[in-house]
Amino acid sequence: MTKLRAPLSIDAALARIAGQDGVGGWAGMAQATGYHERTVRGWGDPDRDEQPPLTACVTLGILYRQSGGVGDPLLQAHADMVGGSDAAAFADKHELRRESISFIRETGDASLALLEAAEPDAGEAENARASKEVLDVRNWADRILARLGRKPP
Repeated sequence: MTKLRAPLSIDAALARIAGQDGVGGWAGMAQATGYHERTVRGWGDPDRDEQPPLTACVTLGILYRQSGGVGDPLLQAHADMVGGSDAAAFADKHELRRESISFIRETGDASLALLEAAEPDAGEAENARASKEVLDVRNWADRILARLGRKPP
């Protein structure tokens, strides 16, 4: 039975290397790394605990490029896995960063609107815009305070 390969996986990276013309398939990968073909295939099996050693990853990346491949599938799979884990582990921090950027933008808009409202010839339209912009800043501040675990006053 054929197992489905996750696109950002060691298994998919190994299959990409094995499929590269000039590598020699799984047997060529086994020969290059000094492991049995069954072991090399097993490195990508999600139902098994074995993972390719770092030295084998380096060897396979070089073999892949020597055979005309572009990039390094195992290195990219690792980077993608780390990136996905990072996004999950620090999702709150990434969201706080995005909200902070919006807050900074809003404070700039509010500052400009307040300066325009302070001009000698400013009227109700400028005052209304300044009020709206300051309220937007307050809403963003409340949202960020809630994210930081503090209740707004």
